[in-house]
Amino acid sequence: GGGLGLAVDVLEMQETAPAAVICANINDWKFVYDHFGNEESDRLIKTVAGLIRKEAKEEYLIGRVDGDVFEIVIPTPEDGEAEEYCRRMQEKCESFEDPKIAPSVACGIVYKTNVEQSIRKLLPDAEYEMFNNKFELKNAPGYRARLEK
Repeated sequence: GGGLGLAVDVLEMQETAPAAVICANINDWKFVYDHFGNEESDRLIKTVAGLIRKEAKEEYLIGRVDGDVFEIVIPTPEDGEAEEYCRRMQEKCESFEDPKIAPSVACGIVYKTNVEQSIRKLLPDAEYEMFNNKFELKNAPGYRARLEK
């Protein structure tokens, strides 16, 4: 971890607004860890991290916070850009074919609208939105089946 701390500091100093703050969390990372061990759960993280980066534009700031949590900051996003990015990232995870891992990511987005707001203080809100998204995804038809397959 710790990678994002610096990115957040840099952004806070730039006082960029607006900015989109995204919290992305790998779904059922623990399930993979419990069933397939360290190697596969690590591969799941690397796979998802790769997809997060691949769909991101160069100016996006990406940091891994916890084992299975990523934070992404989009400076001055265009209208709908953050939502579109999350949708693409989630689709790429969904369509990823693999014998063991079934990547799935929950995303929460919040916006920093003025320069006085602190990105650090917005992160809990992004996390809250992410948990709502996680609940929806995990209760969606077919989710469980794909995970267990």
